[in-house]
Amino acid sequence: MSSHNHRRDLLVGVDVGGTKVAVLVVDSSLKALNRLVVPTVLTNPQATLAGIADAIEQAVGQAEAGLDRVAAVGVGVPGRVNTQTGLVRRAVNLGWDELPAGQLLSARLGVPCLLENDVTLAAAGAQHYMGGAASRNIAYVSVGTGIAAGLVLDGRIYRGAHGMAGEIGHMIIEPGGPFCRCGARGCLEAVAAGPAIARLGEEAANSSSHTLLRRYSPITAEIVYLAGKEGDPAALGVIYEVSAYLALALQQLIVAYDMGCIVIGGGVSRGGDIFLQPVLRELAHLREHSVLRDEMLQPDMIRLLPPDYDAGAWGAVLLGRGSLSDDLAGRKDGQKGEDSLKPAPIL
Repeated sequence: MSSHNHRRDLLVGVDVGGTKVAVLVVDSSLKALNRLVVPTVLTNPQATLAGIADAIEQAVGQAEAGLDRVAAVGVGVPGRVNTQTGLVRRAVNLGWDELPAGQLLSARLGVPCLLENDVTLAAAGAQHYMGGAASRNIAYVSVGTGIAAGLVLDGRIYRGAHGMAGEIGHMIIEPGGPFCRCGARGCLEAVAAGPAIARLGEEAANSSSHTLLRRYSPITAEIVYLAGKEGDPAALGVIYEVSAYLALALQQLIVAYDMGCIVIGGGVSRGGDIFLQPVLRELAHLREHSVLRDEMLQPDMIRLLPPDYDAGAWGAVLLGRGSLSDDLAGRKDGQKGEDSLKPAPIL
């Protein structure tokens, strides 16, 4: 066997969600060689891990390579992650809790597997996409089944004291509003995430006899935005209500952290202009009566991530690349002292 076959010159990034697993294979210059998307297996935690490993092996094989060419695998998962050990806690969408996913994947694949929260990695991927000075202070906001933000402050990933920075989906945005799955009332997720949009769409369809929404069952967030694109008044009413909540949350994020840019991704954002423009309109309303808001809430600060750019998988690639030179510093959950105050470098 030639020495070339032993050269570990590939990186793999994996974005694990509650419905799909996206795998990206790149070479040492970050040129994409293959992308594979498969459904997430949710039978049990072991089956989910096996499905992820199978997808990685398949994606690398489709790139006409073997695992012996892979230097590292970065994996983003929706939960709390100990970045040093790969232990995953409270990954509700996957049914994982106290699961040593990093160790198990590494043992199965024979390749170092590094894990991180999926939205945190998506923020790194968004920074990679944006590039330049504008990306030094950005937030990646995912609007999908849930709502969360990944923060890049002064060019560095910011996780917070307990690894929970960016949980804007659980900001109270409507006191006394609908129950959230976290147990509180009126969280942003409860009024503006995909399931909430679907619920509002159902309510709008039931209260109006002249709406396109009545043609569909079940009504999803995607259906609401498609109907809104057709000018349906009931759907637009839902969109405008949701947009007001999202704009208020974005305004608070910008004011709190003085962000230079907010990049929005996630399934709901794929509505495109019918998603973005009402949010921008609501932000413009917020600017009208405040000099401070007028200065900080510039329309060009809010951008949609292209639907064909997988920020989570790219961030996972960067995690793998950073691990090779120890540039991406992990931190044990609950670590105290001065280091806990320092955000980890993105690369």
